[in-house]
Amino acid sequence: MYEAIFLSLKITGISTLITSFLGIITAYIFSKHDFKGESILETLFLMPIALPPTVVGYLIMLGIGRKSVFGQFLYKNFGINILFTWQAACIAAIVVSFPLIYQNAKNAFKYVGEDVKDAARVDGACELKLFWFIIIPIALNGIIGGVILAFVRALGEFGATLIVAGNIPGQTQTIPLLIYFSIGSGDNKTANMLEILIMIISMSLVLITNRLLKRDETPKKSSDYIW
Repeated sequence: MYEAIFLSLKITGISTLITSFLGIITAYIFSKHDFKGESILETLFLMPIALPPTVVGYLIMLGIGRKSVFGQFLYKNFGINILFTWQAACIAAIVVSFPLIYQNAKNAFKYVGEDVKDAARVDGACELKLFWFIIIPIALNGIIGGVILAFVRALGEFGATLIVAGNIPGQTQTIPLLIYFSIGSGDNKTANMLEILIMIISMSLVLITNRLLKRDETPKKSSDYIW
């Protein structure tokens, strides 16, 4: 049980870090620029929310399996097979949680008024400083909310993980997988303990998210920042 808890936290932590970086950067680019094909790309980004987890897992398997171009490259050059490893579970967690951080971060970036950005530029802020010292602080609550939701989604991932990583105790068995197979084997004690644990973590984080998203923010003036 403790191995599953540790593995789940490791996979969730790593995937959340990667998802946060990719999601925030992508959201900022898409909130700043309009270009041809944007709606198609956004649809692809958000598809993991609409598709059943097993379908998402199957698509991931097609993308990273040994018969795929990427899988063949890794196997032929490095002897690496990603399927049925904790790294595959991490990839599944990244894919299913990415839409949450992307959507929340993009909405948060759109909250930043153009007048604030223009005032910062007039005061001498370059684009990099504008991003770090103006846009990020104003959009921070929305970004944190997206990161928390992504963490919770990755922690509870089941279907895609089972497809691409399997249920190997000590290697790929996460909390949701252990709960499912514990119920199937009649080990209700373990299942109940893990369910309570994951419910406490998820409810606490969702509560924090709701408070962050409901908090009223007053956009700060560019003069409030130092660059």
